[in-house]
Amino acid sequence: MARQDGIARWAEIFGALASEPRLQIVSLLARGEARCQEISQHFDLSQPAISYHLTKLERAGVLVKRREGTRHCYRISDELRPLFDRLMKENKTWNTQ
Repeated sequence: MARQDGIARWAEIFGALASEPRLQIVSLLARGEARCQEISQHFDLSQPAISYHLTKLERAGVLVKRREGTRHCYRISDELRPLFDRLMKENKTWNTQ
């Protein structure tokens, strides 16, 4: 049954990433942690829409949220960081071909 749990976990992660805005958020956070307000400045989406995407990514374990006073800061989870670092490196390679 552990194998099924692992598959379900990856399905949840890939499901959360199956959205262009969420992939763009992850790409932005590949550079480092950012506050919700900083993230929203990069998109032509409402604040509630950005919050929705961030919540989806956090619930799937893609992002980690920490509180800084009344603000929320997001970063890629330590577990998935190596994977996204690799994807960003490959993305640069694809964009130069």
